[in-house]
Amino acid sequence: MSKAKQKRAKRLGFCGKKPKDGQQSQGGKKDPGVPNVRRFKDHSQRQAELRKQRLEEQQERQRLSREKEMMKRRSLDSFQKDIQLRQKEFEQREGQMQDLEKHVNFETENSRKAYCREFKKVIEAADVILEVLDARDPLGCRCPQVEQAVVQSGTNKKIILVLNKIDLVSKEIVEKWIKYLRNEFPTVAFKSSTQQQNKNLKRSRVPVTQATQELLESSACVGADCLMKLLGNYCRNQDIRTAISVGVVGFPNVGKSSLINSLKRSRACNVGATPGVTKCLQEVHLDKHIKLLDCPGIVMATSTSDAAMILRNCVKIEQLVDPVPPVEAILRRCNKAQIMDHYGIPDFQTAHEFLALLARRQGKLKKGGLPDTDKAAKSVLMDWTGGRISYFTHPPETHTLPTHVNAEIVAEMGKAFDWDELEKGNLEALAGNLVYTCSDIDTTQFGPMTVELKNPKTKSSSATEAVGPKPVDLKDILDVDPLLQGQALLAANKKRKKQQKRAGKNHFDFPASKSTLRQG
Repeated sequence: MSKAKQKRAKRLGFCGKKPKDGQQSQGGKKDPGVPNVRRFKDHSQRQAELRKQRLEEQQERQRLSREKEMMKRRSLDSFQKDIQLRQKEFEQREGQMQDLEKHVNFETENSRKAYCREFKKVIEAADVILEVLDARDPLGCRCPQVEQAVVQSGTNKKIILVLNKIDLVSKEIVEKWIKYLRNEFPTVAFKSSTQQQNKNLKRSRVPVTQATQELLESSACVGADCLMKLLGNYCRNQDIRTAISVGVVGFPNVGKSSLINSLKRSRACNVGATPGVTKCLQEVHLDKHIKLLDCPGIVMATSTSDAAMILRNCVKIEQLVDPVPPVEAILRRCNKAQIMDHYGIPDFQTAHEFLALLARRQGKLKKGGLPDTDKAAKSVLMDWTGGRISYFTHPPETHTLPTHVNAEIVAEMGKAFDWDELEKGNLEALAGNLVYTCSDIDTTQFGPMTVELKNPKTKSSSATEAVGPKPVDLKDILDVDPLLQGQALLAANKKRKKQQKRAGKNHFDFPASKSTLRQG
């Protein structure tokens, strides 16, 4: 074949040698693959899965054999070295923790000693001592050691009990406490200003008997005029023509600095919801005649339990090692049904079960999904100290003078102040105070305390039904003419939708259908 014919045959695709007998062509036939039939596909998939499973089993056997070989190679000496290394690391961590605890205890002890020194300075420099008490628990916040130190000073110092935070307690309870405490020392009802501005804090000069409800519910200070008049009467009765020093003492977080700011009508002292904001003695001049001395909060009571101090917000919750005992005390004083409704948890029997349910409810979990009861307990204590769980105590039915107070001291304190003016000021401060409705708890079981839950996190179904629109009354529709029942049902449904829209509801409970009405 000539070259021209070969080129032409190659161009047309006919070039190439023919295979000899008994030989196949170079290209060969292509593999058609698995037929597109279900049984063939299932068979191929099973084969692939079996191959994969055999491969995994082989790898697992190889891994186990390697680990077994490594365990054989490890000797007893390596185990001993490993144990010694871990023990050394553990001892180092324990030593660091002990050093840290010693440092914290040392700082705490130093701060307590410093606070006691500041307190002694206030007692020595003051002519009148204002002992600030929390109106929710006056006896629990009262410090007999302070009163005894003032009485035994022998310098004719006077004590005035200031019943602060009267807006958190009902008027009847405040009146009972004033009547009880006035058997020992002059007592003034007071409400500090809650405004956040730096100057011109509001202080109502309008008599409370003539004030409106909006004024009584505002953030203005109440009772400051009565206290200032009482101090003025003391200066006149004692014939004091120079300035007097007034020391403000009390437990942590009872409102000492807030009282000074309310009297000064400016933020002269730092305030906060946590105890220990005031660190040292501070002098605040109200005018040229009165000088206030702010003292750090101190706790001298040694007979009270740690749980009681925590519930009175005398200890920082973040620094608690075991927050469960205070929660147990709260549960003993609260109604179980109210607690369950407030936190949206099922029934419980013990405090640990309650904290476990609450931790799961709030998503406070540890590694492995275990409930973090410590965090749940601290959240409950934050609700208690933050006012979401309100409480107040009842005064004792009978009054007995403490050991450091006698009838002569009470009479001497009364001569220095105008009792009639004090009584009038207390009545004005209590005239418009809000009235709370709380259910009393059995005092034989829980003590003289009433607990009220505010702003529940979950609402009960009964409360939701009471607020929502009323369902359609099918009896009224059945009384209508059968030809007009459809229109009546549509009108009732339309009216109910409008009520739901006004109430801001997001769910709709539609009434029964027409077929249901016909069947009925």
